[in-house]
Amino acid sequence: MTEALSSIAIYVVATPIGNLDDISQRAMKILKNVDLIAAEDTRRARQLLQQIGREKVELISYYDHVEAEKAPIILDRLQRDNLSLALVSDAGTPCVSDPGYRLIREAKRRGIPVHPIPGPSALTALVSASGLPSDRLLFVGFLPTKRAALVREVGSWRNVRASIVFYEAPRRLAQVFKVIEDLYPNAELVVGRELTKLHEEILMTDIQGARAWCHDHEFLKGEATVMVSLGRDAETPEVQAAEAAHEIASEAIQLFKGGATLKDLLQKFRDRGLSRSDLYQLLLEAKEASDDT
Repeated sequence: MTEALSSIAIYVVATPIGNLDDISQRAMKILKNVDLIAAEDTRRARQLLQQIGREKVELISYYDHVEAEKAPIILDRLQRDNLSLALVSDAGTPCVSDPGYRLIREAKRRGIPVHPIPGPSALTALVSASGLPSDRLLFVGFLPTKRAALVREVGSWRNVRASIVFYEAPRRLAQVFKVIEDLYPNAELVVGRELTKLHEEILMTDIQGARAWCHDHEFLKGEATVMVSLGRDAETPEVQAAEAAHEIASEAIQLFKGGATLKDLLQKFRDRGLSRSDLYQLLLEAKEASDDT
């Protein structure tokens, strides 16, 4: 059956994450026939459109830093001129750690139809080929860049009875894997890189093997997708120390926000089992995190 496009609607179109053969017939039809296309990266969108034979269409640059400003402008235009729009991300499925949710939320508020055009996603691609438990998943997108915030985030996984999936730049994986090892020394991981492309790599390993992989892949570009199964670690002294550091950091951030000084907190936490130098460094990072939030 041939699908007729609505005169005014938004189509959330999944596009290939690497292999162009992964684009669906339905996605091609939508991209060939909508009035406008909002793209996270207009250059990549243009390359894809050339591949499917659509040379002339208006592309709107739509990325994180302009989303709040542009969403109402785009929707006003759709309603005024009775237009259809396709939303595409850099690669994969829009709104999955990519721009779009503000546009979709406001469109629904206005009563504009929104249609998903499902397809490629780095998240589902890795999960399907991971070999790790996938009956329950926690997707956390991109992890925090500041170490104190990263430790808090990874520490929060302890009571999650699910496999965790996240995206990360290869250059940051060494730091991330060190935090995971400190908290969950028995964790299993699957690292996916260049998914669906010619040099696709999917590595299943323990956390120690993941850190060794990072050492051998220090200068990789692009983006990695990682899935983690934590296992049920015994409360070893190392894990207990890491948990204590996580708890101190979380408490210290709130105290700094309330006006506490570094001197105050060095005194308060001096008997929590950390050396003075480790405690000082932890509190410096917590203070920096409190200033950022």
